[in-house]
Amino acid sequence: MPAKPKTSATKAKPASKTKPVKAGEAPSSKPGKSFDYQALLHRAREQVPPEVYERPRFAIPKVSAFIQGPRTVIRNFKEITDTLRREPRHLIRFLSRELATAGEMRGRQAIFNGRFNTRALDELVARYTKEFVLCPICNGPDTDMKREERLLVLVCSGCGGRTPLKVI
Repeated sequence: MPAKPKTSATKAKPASKTKPVKAGEAPSSKPGKSFDYQALLHRAREQVPPEVYERPRFAIPKVSAFIQGPRTVIRNFKEITDTLRREPRHLIRFLSRELATAGEMRGRQAIFNGRFNTRALDELVARYTKEFVLCPICNGPDTDMKREERLLVLVCSGCGGRTPLKVI
């Protein structure tokens, strides 16, 4: 019987000319071209407008206060609570506890017994913001305080995080 001629299916395939991918490199569709993650990240960050990095999305309001006799009056108390999106009663209670004095709200102002400087009040408002306004997970200001049974919970609408708060 005559020998059967070799067909294309039986021919040996040539060895692949692509080089193996090293650890830390992404496979490339073009031979000889590798991608460096850090270089790509740097290039992407250069294309982002600088305003994104410079302008804060949320700024803690500054206290505008004056001393009237034995009392300290915060002029812009209502604006502070509106910016923080919190009940004025809750912030009054926090400040009264921290200042160890009585406080009340009259109109758009808060009045505290005792003489307190503006810097100390600014620090307390910043601490209140960190504890009761900013989300500890994503650091965003888009939060609400909700009471669930006997707990006070900070619920973030940005990331969905839920954090229990201490009751004041």
